[in-house]
Amino acid sequence: MRKKRSNRRRGGQTGKSLRQQFVDFYYHPYCAVCDRAVQPPPPSPFVCRDCLTVLPFRMDRERLSWGHPWRLFATFYYREPLRKMIVSMKFSERIDRAEAIAPFMCGTLVRNQIDVDAVIPVPLHKKRLSERGYNQAALFARVLAREAGISVVDGVLYRDIHTDRQSESRTVKERRRQLADAFKLDQRSPLIDELRGRQVLLIDDVLTTGATLSAAAKPLDEAGIRVICMVAASDKEKYQGYHETIKDWTSLLDRRI
Repeated sequence: MRKKRSNRRRGGQTGKSLRQQFVDFYYHPYCAVCDRAVQPPPPSPFVCRDCLTVLPFRMDRERLSWGHPWRLFATFYYREPLRKMIVSMKFSERIDRAEAIAPFMCGTLVRNQIDVDAVIPVPLHKKRLSERGYNQAALFARVLAREAGISVVDGVLYRDIHTDRQSESRTVKERRRQLADAFKLDQRSPLIDELRGRQVLLIDDVLTTGATLSAAAKPLDEAGIRVICMVAASDKEKYQGYHETIKDWTSLLDRRI
């Protein structure tokens, strides 16, 4: 299911077309963080140099422990400005921000030597998909798969049970109970047999309790599909910088006094 990449264009041309060179020369993309024009040569075509320095990369903390048998990775901490970018994707139709975030997720694949045959986004229930109009996890999956040269598999995994938003759940236990058996495989899909024994990357946007991602991974695993999980962001195993540590210590001393 891997794709073969080639720089060769139709007609024997290589590299960018004249049209694309024209677009690159006259059109400057806008930063997905601050909405200002990105001046060339940019390290990322969708994030300016100033904003790139404040993105909350997890770096050597990309692999997370979470009490489930599947390996889990996250590219960013879920803090500003990344939090604002993801929230705007979900609720303000800023789907363009997937183009800014997902290539960095592809970097996580490379750094951790993760080799997969396909990417599967965590699906939304059809009611939620109808309300929103798109699945943000699928947007991440498509961009990441394009960058990595692998395929996105849609339709194999689906969400059978509609649940409240995670922010509306009172406890982690309640959230896990709601999601029990919420995801199922479409047994009519011929791709199940093709994926059996292969390794896939299960993608979601944010990990908080881990209930959604683990519930989605379960039916894939039970079908003999090897699962690696990845999210754009998580504050799990959060690293504290100097100023955050000082603030916590000051708050603790104030309470003791």
